[in-house]
Amino acid sequence: MLSQKSLFLVFFKEIITFLVIRLPQRHCIFAAMTSAFRKSEVNWRVLLYQFCIWGLLSNLLCGCSEQYSIAGSSSVACLDGRMLYLQVTPDGRMQSRLDSCQVVHGQFSFSGDVDSVVVAQLFMGGESVMPVVLENGSVSILVDNVSQRVQGSPLNNKLYKFLQERQSVENDIWQLEQQCLRMMREGCSPDEIHREILPKTKKLHRKMENIEVKFVKQNYDNALGPAYFILLCNQYPFPVITDQIRRIVKDAPPAFLSNPLVHNYLFQAGYHE
Repeated sequence: MLSQKSLFLVFFKEIITFLVIRLPQRHCIFAAMTSAFRKSEVNWRVLLYQFCIWGLLSNLLCGCSEQYSIAGSSSVACLDGRMLYLQVTPDGRMQSRLDSCQVVHGQFSFSGDVDSVVVAQLFMGGESVMPVVLENGSVSILVDNVSQRVQGSPLNNKLYKFLQERQSVENDIWQLEQQCLRMMREGCSPDEIHREILPKTKKLHRKMENIEVKFVKQNYDNALGPAYFILLCNQYPFPVITDQIRRIVKDAPPAFLSNPLVHNYLFQAGYHE
């Protein structure tokens, strides 16, 4: 009958073997530890201490990247069989492809690692379908004829709550445009239309601007802030400092201003504090 010490040794070797197979990149660490088991003069306290240290180091090493998992579902029939692409913009303009998959019976999925939390775009062909934040954990994407949503992680939840609020203002602006067209068809004079529509339009645009500024400021310290800031900047044909951009960067912390994309844009726009 095996002693408790022998049983512990067998059990411990099984753990080491399993981990070596599962994590081959850590083989050099395990090889050194496994060889120690073959020596009769093993100091068990030292080995247990080394194992604990390895566990801490492994957590630190694994924590250096973000492991994402995306499960998507679509009720749009025309998407079946289409290819979807997960892309990021390292320089703020040029797209870099991370992954791709095919929609099969309304289902699709992505998974992988990124160096840090990043805002990516889901593309179909050459068109952007929706943004998604790649961060540790699993998220779900729901696509239907009315909207697209991402759920399941803190930053994605925050992003889509903001986009929903922004969409509400855009809908109000669209309603004003329709009112303007109706007034024109009814024979209203340009001055009358101007007096009725212009103040409401300006108010809604100010509301939209305030929502966007607030969102970037609330996310200075994560991937959402710089990503949406660059999205705002890219709507202009060349780098320029608008009142909205000035409001964002005026009180921004150094970490935000030192972001490579933010810093490069402000430098090209000739911004000085």
